[in-house]
Amino acid sequence: MTQPVFSILTVVDGPESPLIDLIESIREQTFPEWELIVVDESGTAQPVVDKYGDDRIRLAQSETPGFGAGVNQAAGLATGEIYTVVRANHKLMPTFCERTHGVLQAHPGVDVVAVDAVGFTEAGETTPTSFRSEGGVTAEPGVDHPVTLAEFVAGSVLYYSAAIRAAAWNAAGGYATDVPTVEGLLLFARMLAQGNDIRVLPEPLAGYRVPEDPAVFQVYQDSVQLAFTRIAELTDDPAVRSTALHKLSEIRFHQAMGRARQALSISDAKAARAQVRLALRERFSVKPAIIYTALTIAPSGLKLAQSAKKRLRPN
Repeated sequence: MTQPVFSILTVVDGPESPLIDLIESIREQTFPEWELIVVDESGTAQPVVDKYGDDRIRLAQSETPGFGAGVNQAAGLATGEIYTVVRANHKLMPTFCERTHGVLQAHPGVDVVAVDAVGFTEAGETTPTSFRSEGGVTAEPGVDHPVTLAEFVAGSVLYYSAAIRAAAWNAAGGYATDVPTVEGLLLFARMLAQGNDIRVLPEPLAGYRVPEDPAVFQVYQDSVQLAFTRIAELTDDPAVRSTALHKLSEIRFHQAMGRARQALSISDAKAARAQVRLALRERFSVKPAIIYTALTIAPSGLKLAQSAKKRLRPN
């Protein structure tokens, strides 16, 4: 195999079928100078890799459990100039490598080219809205605009599957291993804080599987909290730090309200009251206050709260 330009990094921790879909999406790339490094945690990847007989696909057995650790292991084996991380149940669109490589070639000083992504179902249907629009991005500044840490913290969401120069990846230290599901978010924050140039190519060049497992969403919420705690510590800029801390407070508020709704759905008044109390510590809001009062002092507080469950929707 000739020296690859892209090293695509993934970790397998479940059934073989999603990996097949990922490999197919990578083999369909219009830019063929890639290698795929698969770190196998589950013991299911060998037959899949052997089936293709493609020496661009390399397999390694996991040394340390966890997606972040597996990606770092894959990066340690990589020989390409550009790294791209993809979860085994996600995929890349056929022109991902070609389009991002073109931007990096045209802009030698750029360290990362991020892209947009769309959700896809088991039936192959795609979501009508993209990752960035779902994240609140309403106007794309274009690939000539370098993303700032302030913009990123304020809500310029970056999809994790990006084209990252190997030198920039190594200088930033790769993936954290204790923030499952948001390793990319923290990596991008560290890169921006240390002055790396990140651009966004606003094209749907990657895909993520929907719906996500509810258990994964719970892990995601906890990890986002930890990530934003660390992001607030990355900068001395008071405005950026304030925005990060405000975002952290909003995350905690919405997480607590979501858990309160879950508790009410199973008639657990004590747990619902505790979660609403946590939400009110982050932000006073009339609706949570009403629910908390009902659960605390009214004899029929649980019934009142259950009948008003919709009031727990974030406002």
